[in-house]
Amino acid sequence: MIGTKILFLEDDKLYQETIKDLLEEENFIIDTCSNGEKFLNKIYDNIYDLYILDINVPQIDGYEIMRILNEYEDETLRLVLTSISNSIIRSFKSGCDGFLNKTGNNQELILRIQSLIKRSYRTYHQDIIISKNLSYNIFSKELFHNKKLLEIESQTLLVLNYLIKKRGEFVSKETLEKNVYPSNSNSKSDVIRYHIWHLRKILGVDIIESQKNRGYRLKPIGV
Repeated sequence: MIGTKILFLEDDKLYQETIKDLLEEENFIIDTCSNGEKFLNKIYDNIYDLYILDINVPQIDGYEIMRILNEYEDETLRLVLTSISNSIIRSFKSGCDGFLNKTGNNQELILRIQSLIKRSYRTYHQDIIISKNLSYNIFSKELFHNKKLLEIESQTLLVLNYLIKKRGEFVSKETLEKNVYPSNSNSKSDVIRYHIWHLRKILGVDIIESQKNRGYRLKPIGV
């Protein structure tokens, strides 16, 4: 399933289910876990767009998880959602991108998530213009040609998604591999070349540039 994928770490089962239901109503794809060890296992097997983290959870707390993410250079956005008082400063120092107290209302949570996702694509809009006829919805991860949905294999679409996030910058095959395949994958750089070849067939050969020793980039046509 393609779309904005979120991993939610929360040990209160009732609150976990409440937030999961809320976000699924907004068409987000939600995985949940109740302790830090399960969280790390999840990110070993999957790629996410956003982590939502409680701080006071069993086995490995939220601060330590963020330290591990920093050490691994995990680029995934992190929103701390907690009821612990006086934790905002330490949360940001630990590496979170956003903070919200559980006493906040549901609409604020949705708006914070949408804002963080837009920030990751460096845009204020939900649609990014790739060329005169091509546009990309950052929330649904759907590519449109003259407003008609194009069918693209999911892993190829994730390669495009990362290039859109970094549009205008060259991205190495190794960086693409790390950010579109989970850690447990045995993918090789030749697989990335296949996805680039496939994208060029769909987008046109001039949309994605390549340079030896630098990698690939999506031309910064529009935002």
